[in-house]
Amino acid sequence: MRDEALAKITGGLRAIYHTLGLPGKHPLMDAHATLDAVVLKAYGFSAKKDLLKQLLDLNHEVAAREAKGQSVTAPGVSKGYPKPAKLVTDDCIRPAE
Repeated sequence: MRDEALAKITGGLRAIYHTLGLPGKHPLMDAHATLDAVVLKAYGFSAKKDLLKQLLDLNHEVAAREAKGQSVTAPGVSKGYPKPAKLVTDDCIRPAE
Protein backbone atom coordinates (compact mmCIF):
# COMPACT_ATOMS: atom_id res chain seq x y z
CA MET A 1 0.00 0.00 0.00
CA ARG A 2 2.81 2.38 0.81
CA ASP A 3 4.53 1.67 -2.51
CA GLU A 4 1.32 2.49 -4.38
CA ALA A 5 0.92 5.71 -2.40
CA LEU A 6 4.57 6.68 -2.94
CA ALA A 7 4.00 6.52 -6.68
CA LYS A 8 1.14 9.04 -6.37
CA ILE A 9 2.41 11.43 -3.68
CA THR A 10 5.60 13.45 -3.64
CA GLY A 11 7.38 13.95 -0.35
CA GLY A 12 8.11 10.39 0.70
CA LEU A 13 6.74 8.41 3.62
CA ARG A 14 6.29 11.49 5.78
CA ALA A 15 3.87 12.95 3.23
CA ILE A 16 1.97 9.67 3.00
CA TYR A 17 1.58 9.32 6.74
CA HIS A 18 0.57 12.98 6.99
CA THR A 19 -2.48 12.10 4.89
CA LEU A 20 -3.69 9.78 7.68
CA GLY A 21 -4.94 12.87 9.51
CA LEU A 22 -7.24 13.84 6.66
CA PRO A 23 -10.96 13.02 6.91
CA GLY A 24 -12.43 10.14 4.98
CA LYS A 25 -11.62 6.51 4.29
CA HIS A 26 -7.94 5.71 4.05
CA PRO A 27 -6.69 2.24 2.95
CA LEU A 28 -3.36 2.69 4.74
CA MET A 29 -5.14 3.50 7.99
CA ASP A 30 -7.28 0.37 7.55
CA ALA A 31 -4.15 -1.70 6.91
CA HIS A 32 -2.48 -0.36 10.05
CA ALA A 33 -5.60 -1.03 12.13
CA THR A 34 -5.65 -4.62 10.87
CA LEU A 35 -1.94 -5.05 11.59
CA ASP A 36 -2.37 -3.60 15.10
CA ALA A 37 -5.22 -6.02 15.84
CA VAL A 38 -3.27 -9.04 14.59
CA VAL A 39 -0.16 -8.14 16.59
CA LEU A 40 -2.20 -7.58 19.76
CA LYS A 41 -3.84 -10.97 19.32
CA ALA A 42 -0.51 -12.70 18.59
CA TYR A 43 0.97 -11.41 21.86
CA GLY A 44 -2.24 -11.87 23.85
CA PHE A 45 -2.31 -8.15 24.63
CA SER A 46 -5.37 -5.95 25.13
CA ALA A 47 -5.69 -2.56 23.46
CA LYS A 48 -7.71 -1.45 26.51
CA LYS A 49 -4.75 -1.94 28.86
CA ASP A 50 -1.40 -0.14 29.03
CA LEU A 51 0.54 -1.60 26.10
CA LEU A 52 3.95 -0.63 27.45
CA LYS A 53 3.20 -2.37 30.76
CA GLN A 54 2.05 -5.48 28.89
CA LEU A 55 5.25 -5.48 26.87
CA LEU A 56 7.40 -4.92 29.97
CA ASP A 57 5.58 -7.75 31.77
CA LEU A 58 6.25 -10.05 28.81
CA ASN A 59 9.89 -9.00 28.79
CA HIS A 60 10.18 -9.82 32.52
CA GLU A 61 8.50 -13.19 31.96
CA VAL A 62 10.94 -14.08 29.17
CA ALA A 63 13.93 -12.94 31.23
CA ALA A 64 12.76 -15.04 34.19
CA ARG A 65 12.38 -18.11 31.99
CA GLU A 66 15.86 -17.60 30.54
CA ALA A 67 17.31 -17.16 34.03
CA LYS A 68 15.80 -20.53 35.01
CA GLY A 69 17.30 -22.15 31.92
CA GLN A 70 13.88 -22.71 30.38
CA SER A 71 13.46 -22.54 26.63
CA VAL A 72 12.13 -19.35 25.11
CA THR A 73 10.72 -19.13 21.61
CA ALA A 74 12.22 -16.19 19.77
CA PRO A 75 9.98 -13.95 17.69
CA GLY A 76 9.53 -14.78 14.06
CA VAL A 77 8.66 -17.86 12.10
CA SER A 78 8.69 -21.12 14.04
CA LYS A 79 11.47 -23.54 13.08
CA GLY A 80 8.96 -26.17 11.96
CA TYR A 81 7.00 -23.83 9.68
CA PRO A 82 6.76 -25.35 6.18
CA LYS A 83 8.48 -23.31 3.45
CA PRO A 84 9.21 -20.15 5.47
CA ALA A 85 10.87 -18.54 2.44
CA LYS A 86 7.39 -18.05 0.98
CA LEU A 87 6.72 -15.55 3.77
CA VAL A 88 9.61 -13.31 2.71
CA THR A 89 8.88 -10.61 0.13
CA ASP A 90 11.27 -8.38 -1.77
CA ASP A 91 10.23 -5.32 0.25
CA CYS A 92 10.77 -6.78 3.73
CA ILE A 93 13.51 -5.70 6.11
CA ARG A 94 16.17 -8.35 6.51
CA PRO A 95 18.40 -8.51 9.58
CA ALA A 96 22.14 -8.43 9.06
CA GLU A 97 23.54 -11.93 8.98
